[in-house]
Amino acid sequence: MMPLRLNMQSTAWEENKLYLNVSDEVSQQLSEWKDSERMLVDSDGLAFIYVLENNEGFIHIAIGSSHWADAKKALLERAAVVIRNEIGEELELTAFSSEMDYLTENIQGNANYGQQMEEEVIKIFGTEEKAQ
Repeated sequence: MMPLRLNMQSTAWEENKLYLNVSDEVSQQLSEWKDSERMLVDSDGLAFIYVLENNEGFIHIAIGSSHWADAKKALLERAAVVIRNEIGEELELTAFSSEMDYLTENIQGNANYGQQMEEEVIKIFGTEEKAQ
């Protein structure tokens, strides 16, 4: 079965937590979702994909490049990152920081992810020394 893909609608900061808001009918079952503790990269869609699962299979939460500045801030501040649906249910993405650290490090200087993905990642997550 194909993973279900949901795009984040918006982000919100509350008490040093970054909330990734999803407002899709599917997200009403958030209480049944589990954290798979891993992330994938969608180079074509310029997105990081956090993987969740339920009894039916996998749910992919797409974090598009317009939200990366918040993701970077969450990494720097070691903030908790939590997915939230419109009825207020929450699920903490426990592996967010470690996975993002690993992927953003790995993508820089790695042509396999495609030039546009690499450039965007360097722009937001890169450091001057790394870009040399």
